[in-house]
Order: sequence, then C-alpha cells, then structure tokens
Amino acid sequence: MNLIKIKRWFYKKIYKDAFEKFNWDIDLKKSVRENCFVVFDTETSHADFRTAKALSLGAFRLEGLKLKLSDHISFKIKNPVQSLESIKVHGIIPDELKEGIEPEQACKEFIKFSYGCVLVGYFTEIDVWVMRNLIKGACGGIFRPFYLDLVDLLEIGDKIPTLEELTRSLNLPLSNFHDALEDAYMTSLVFLKLIKKYENLQIGKLPLRV
Repeated sequence: MNLIKIKRWFYKKIYKDAFEKFNWDIDLKKSVRENCFVVFDTETSHADFRTAKALSLGAFRLEGLKLKLSDHISFKIKNPVQSLESIKVHGIIPDELKEGIEPEQACKEFIKFSYGCVLVGYFTEIDVWVMRNLIKGACGGIFRPFYLDLVDLLEIGDKIPTLEELTRSLNLPLSNFHDALEDAYMTSLVFLKLIKKYENLQIGKLPLRV
C-alpha cells in the first residue's frame, strides 16, 4: 500500500462521514487520458493560506484531455474582507463580495462540479488548503482530494517560474485579465501541454498528492 492509499485509509477511518461526503476515489490504474481533471484557481482574503478565506473561484473540467470552454464554474463568495490585501492583490472590493454566493453554496457547487476528477493547479497546495478551510467552515467536511501540482511536472532549477512566465515559455497565449477563471484557463493550457507525454501512463504513476 503506497503512501497516498495509507493517507486515504486514515482519513476515512478517523473522519468517517465528514470525509466520505466531500471526497471521492479514483481508479489509479486508469490511464491519464481516461481520467477527468478539474483545473481550478482561487482568490483569497490574504496571503497566509492556512487561515485565508476563499473570495472567488474559477474551474474548468477536462474530459479525455480536452478543454471545453463551456464546461466551467466561476463565482465570488460572500465573505467579510477585513484587510486591504485582497484589493491590492486581486482587485476584489467588498461591494463585489456582497453579490457573491453563500459559502455553503460555494462548497456544494465545487464538490458537485469536481466529483470523480483529479484536481489540478499551479501551486495547488495553496488552493486546496483554501478550499479545505471553506469546506470545513461552511459545510463541516474534511477535504482531502487527489490533486496534481503542475510544479511537480516541471524540470526547474532554483527559481520556480510564475504562471505567466511558464505560460510564455511554453508559447501559450496570455490573458490580460487576472481573475480566478482566467488563471484557471491559463493553467488548463499549461496542464494540457505538460501532460501530453504522460497521457498513456497510469494516473497512479503521476506525482499525485492528497
């Protein structure tokens, strides 16, 4: 039993229903091409992801390693902003959040959209942690999904490139917008480029995390 399976077994045993309702299994023997992926990005209240609240989320679902622009979700989440950091970093102002959806609804919509898929992102640990905060606080759940961080697919030196730098280096189109959905879109393009050589590999052979 590998480390991922041990962790999953532990979470199921300890958290029971709180784990079962908000997580799902995947067939680790299926090829990468046969699997579903949800590429997502969040914007947060501040930089410390251990305590940050999700302010917005954007995600695309990829089936058969194909990106359909219509297969996405995007929303802002009602949360009181207690600092100016979110305005400086994301340009999100408090008035925008008043029109967002409730945290509980955001939690449920994200789980429904992502169910059965491997989550993907760039520095994904940050986004997964933020969603753990949301799911635990709003829905009382424990969130420990299978996810892939694109950083783990890179051959890099001392400096890890930004998403924009990586996108440019792969000769992919850049967006002038920097919200959660646009970043999820750019991350999807990077993912499809990087994952191509692994498409026939069993997904369990990828550097998945939980």
